[in-house]
Amino acid sequence: MNHDDNTTSRAGMIQKLAMAPIALGAFAALRAEAEADATMDPKTAAYQTTPKSGAQCSTCSLYIPGKSMSANGTCKLVKGAISPKGWCKFYAKKA
Repeated sequence: MNHDDNTTSRAGMIQKLAMAPIALGAFAALRAEAEADATMDPKTAAYQTTPKSGAQCSTCSLYIPGKSMSANGTCKLVKGAISPKGWCKFYAKKA
């Protein structure tokens, strides 16, 4: 059998395909860790559990809703459970 340097053997291809899930899993873990590190302490964000001047987390573009409209959700910037009626200094009204 004649193999060029640019061809991959069947065994080589299977080996690469077997490694793909491991590489994807490692990438996902690194990404999750980076996102977790991007969140800050509620005190640093001046987070409060009540609205301010009509602005509240449920209308913020950074808010990730909970399982229901009244359940706590999370925030892309602030650590911990976030009240939909809360507010912080990073409030950014949804478009």
